[in-house]
Amino acid sequence: MSMRKNSQAKIGPAEPGFVLEEYVLYNLVLTTATYNEEMSKALKKFNLDTMKWRTLMLLDDKSPCSVGELARRSVTKMPTLTRVLIRMEDEGLIVRQALAGDKRVVQVTMTPKAVSALRAVQKIGQKVFERAFEGVDASEIAGANDVLQRMRSNLGRSPYESGAPEQPPKIGARAS
Repeated sequence: MSMRKNSQAKIGPAEPGFVLEEYVLYNLVLTTATYNEEMSKALKKFNLDTMKWRTLMLLDDKSPCSVGELARRSVTKMPTLTRVLIRMEDEGLIVRQALAGDKRVVQVTMTPKAVSALRAVQKIGQKVFERAFEGVDASEIAGANDVLQRMRSNLGRSPYESGAPEQPPKIGARAS
Protein backbone atom coordinates (compact mmCIF):
# COMPACT_ATOMS: atom_id res chain seq x y z
CA MET A 1 0.00 0.00 0.00
CA SER A 2 1.41 3.42 -0.89
CA MET A 3 2.25 5.92 1.81
CA ARG A 4 -0.36 8.33 0.45
CA LYS A 5 -3.16 5.76 0.56
CA ASN A 6 -2.14 4.65 4.04
CA SER A 7 -2.10 8.24 5.30
CA GLN A 8 -5.52 8.89 3.71
CA ALA A 9 -7.19 5.82 5.20
CA LYS A 10 -8.68 7.57 8.22
CA ILE A 11 -9.27 11.02 6.76
CA GLY A 12 -12.97 11.83 6.88
CA PRO A 13 -14.96 13.96 4.44
CA ALA A 14 -14.73 17.16 6.52
CA GLU A 15 -10.95 16.99 6.99
CA PRO A 16 -8.27 18.70 4.90
CA GLY A 17 -6.71 16.32 2.41
CA PHE A 18 -9.90 14.33 1.88
CA VAL A 19 -9.77 12.30 -1.35
CA LEU A 20 -13.09 10.74 -2.37
CA GLU A 21 -11.51 7.84 -4.26
CA GLU A 22 -9.63 6.84 -1.08
CA TYR A 23 -12.66 7.11 1.23
CA VAL A 24 -13.45 3.61 2.50
CA LEU A 25 -17.25 4.14 2.59
CA TYR A 26 -17.25 5.41 -1.00
CA ASN A 27 -15.22 2.37 -2.05
CA LEU A 28 -17.64 0.13 -0.19
CA VAL A 29 -20.57 1.61 -2.15
CA LEU A 30 -18.70 1.28 -5.46
CA THR A 31 -17.78 -2.34 -4.70
CA THR A 32 -21.36 -3.19 -3.74
CA ALA A 33 -22.68 -1.54 -6.92
CA THR A 34 -20.14 -3.42 -9.06
CA TYR A 35 -21.03 -6.74 -7.39
CA ASN A 36 -24.77 -6.09 -7.85
CA GLU A 37 -24.23 -5.21 -11.52
CA GLU A 38 -22.25 -8.41 -12.13
CA MET A 39 -24.84 -10.52 -10.32
CA SER A 40 -27.69 -8.80 -12.20
CA LYS A 41 -26.13 -9.81 -15.52
CA ALA A 42 -25.78 -13.42 -14.39
CA LEU A 43 -29.22 -13.62 -12.77
CA LYS A 44 -31.04 -12.24 -15.82
CA LYS A 45 -30.54 -15.58 -17.61
CA PHE A 46 -32.56 -17.24 -14.83
CA ASN A 47 -35.32 -14.59 -14.75
CA LEU A 48 -34.09 -13.44 -11.33
CA ASP A 49 -32.86 -10.12 -10.00
CA THR A 50 -30.63 -9.33 -7.03
CA MET A 51 -33.60 -8.87 -4.68
CA LYS A 52 -35.03 -12.28 -5.57
CA TRP A 53 -31.54 -13.82 -5.29
CA ARG A 54 -31.02 -12.29 -1.85
CA THR A 55 -34.46 -13.48 -0.72
CA LEU A 56 -33.81 -17.03 -1.93
CA MET A 57 -30.38 -17.06 -0.25
CA LEU A 58 -31.98 -15.95 3.01
CA LEU A 59 -34.72 -18.57 2.72
CA ASP A 60 -32.09 -21.20 1.96
CA ASP A 61 -30.43 -20.20 5.24
CA LYS A 62 -33.71 -20.25 7.21
CA SER A 63 -37.04 -21.50 5.97
CA PRO A 64 -39.78 -20.91 6.74
CA CYS A 65 -39.07 -17.31 7.62
CA SER A 66 -41.44 -14.48 8.50
CA VAL A 67 -41.79 -11.55 6.14
CA GLY A 68 -40.64 -9.23 8.95
CA GLU A 69 -37.45 -11.21 9.50
CA LEU A 70 -36.80 -11.37 5.75
CA ALA A 71 -37.18 -7.58 5.55
CA ARG A 72 -34.74 -7.08 8.42
CA ARG A 73 -32.17 -9.57 7.13
CA SER A 74 -32.39 -8.34 3.53
CA VAL A 75 -32.20 -4.70 4.63
CA THR A 76 -35.36 -3.96 2.67
CA LYS A 77 -38.41 -1.92 3.58
CA MET A 78 -41.48 -4.06 4.21
CA PRO A 79 -43.62 -2.64 1.33
CA THR A 80 -40.78 -3.21 -1.16
CA LEU A 81 -40.21 -6.76 0.04
CA THR A 82 -43.94 -7.51 -0.03
CA ARG A 83 -44.11 -6.49 -3.72
CA VAL A 84 -41.11 -8.73 -4.48
CA LEU A 85 -42.67 -11.64 -2.58
CA ILE A 86 -45.96 -11.26 -4.48
CA ARG A 87 -44.05 -11.47 -7.79
CA MET A 88 -42.05 -14.47 -6.52
CA GLU A 89 -45.25 -16.21 -5.45
CA ASP A 90 -46.84 -15.52 -8.86
CA GLU A 91 -43.73 -17.08 -10.47
CA GLY A 92 -44.05 -20.19 -8.30
CA LEU A 93 -40.84 -19.55 -6.35
CA ILE A 94 -42.30 -19.17 -2.86
CA VAL A 95 -45.39 -19.88 -0.81
CA ARG A 96 -46.66 -17.34 1.72
CA GLN A 97 -48.84 -18.58 4.54
CA ALA A 98 -50.25 -16.94 7.66
CA LEU A 99 -48.95 -18.44 10.89
CA ALA A 100 -51.56 -20.67 12.51
CA GLY A 101 -51.34 -19.05 15.96
CA ASP A 102 -51.02 -15.45 14.73
CA LYS A 103 -52.58 -14.54 11.37
CA ARG A 104 -50.64 -11.24 11.37
CA VAL A 105 -47.38 -13.14 10.83
CA VAL A 106 -46.79 -14.41 7.29
CA GLN A 107 -44.29 -17.22 6.84
CA VAL A 108 -42.42 -17.63 3.56
CA THR A 109 -41.14 -20.94 2.20
CA MET A 110 -39.29 -21.77 -1.02
CA THR A 111 -40.87 -24.11 -3.55
CA PRO A 112 -38.94 -26.96 -5.20
CA LYS A 113 -38.76 -24.75 -8.32
CA ALA A 114 -36.98 -22.05 -6.29
CA VAL A 115 -34.57 -24.54 -4.73
CA SER A 116 -33.65 -25.82 -8.19
CA ALA A 117 -33.16 -22.29 -9.56
CA LEU A 118 -31.15 -21.28 -6.50
CA ARG A 119 -28.76 -24.23 -6.83
CA ALA A 120 -28.04 -23.30 -10.45
CA VAL A 121 -27.56 -19.63 -9.63
CA GLN A 122 -25.36 -20.35 -6.59
CA LYS A 123 -22.77 -21.81 -8.97
CA ILE A 124 -22.70 -18.52 -10.86
CA GLY A 125 -22.61 -16.57 -7.60
CA GLN A 126 -19.60 -18.66 -6.58
CA LYS A 127 -17.79 -17.69 -9.80
CA VAL A 128 -18.49 -13.99 -9.19
CA PHE A 129 -17.28 -14.38 -5.59
CA GLU A 130 -14.07 -16.10 -6.72
CA ARG A 131 -13.40 -13.41 -9.32
CA ALA A 132 -14.01 -10.67 -6.77
CA PHE A 133 -11.51 -12.18 -4.35
CA GLU A 134 -8.75 -13.15 -6.80
CA GLY A 135 -5.43 -12.39 -5.09
CA VAL A 136 -7.07 -11.95 -1.68
CA ASP A 137 -6.24 -14.58 0.93
CA ALA A 138 -8.59 -15.99 3.56
CA SER A 139 -7.06 -13.94 6.38
CA GLU A 140 -7.67 -10.71 4.43
CA ILE A 141 -11.30 -11.69 3.86
CA ALA A 142 -11.70 -12.51 7.56
CA GLY A 143 -10.08 -9.17 8.46
CA ALA A 144 -12.38 -7.28 6.09
CA ASN A 145 -15.42 -8.98 7.62
CA ASP A 146 -14.18 -8.09 11.10
CA VAL A 147 -13.73 -4.43 10.15
CA LEU A 148 -17.17 -4.26 8.49
CA GLN A 149 -18.84 -5.80 11.55
CA ARG A 150 -17.11 -3.29 13.85
CA MET A 151 -18.13 -0.43 11.55
CA ARG A 152 -21.78 -1.59 11.65
CA SER A 153 -21.59 -1.79 15.43
CA ASN A 154 -20.09 1.70 15.64
CA LEU A 155 -22.71 3.10 13.26
CA GLY A 156 -25.44 1.55 15.39
CA ARG A 157 -24.60 4.02 18.14
CA SER A 158 -26.00 7.52 17.85
CA PRO A 159 -23.44 10.18 16.94
CA TYR A 160 -25.52 12.62 18.98
CA GLU A 161 -25.11 10.89 22.36
CA SER A 162 -23.50 12.82 25.20
CA GLY A 163 -19.95 13.79 24.41
CA ALA A 164 -20.67 14.25 20.73
CA PRO A 165 -19.19 17.44 19.31
CA GLU A 166 -22.38 19.02 18.00
CA GLN A 167 -26.04 18.44 17.22
CA PRO A 168 -27.12 18.30 13.58
CA PRO A 169 -28.61 21.48 12.16
CA LYS A 170 -32.38 21.41 11.75
CA ILE A 171 -33.34 21.55 8.11
CA GLY A 172 -35.46 24.57 7.37
CA ALA A 173 -34.82 26.16 10.78
CA ARG A 174 -33.98 29.84 10.81
CA ALA A 175 -30.65 30.93 12.20
CA SER A 176 -30.90 32.90 15.43
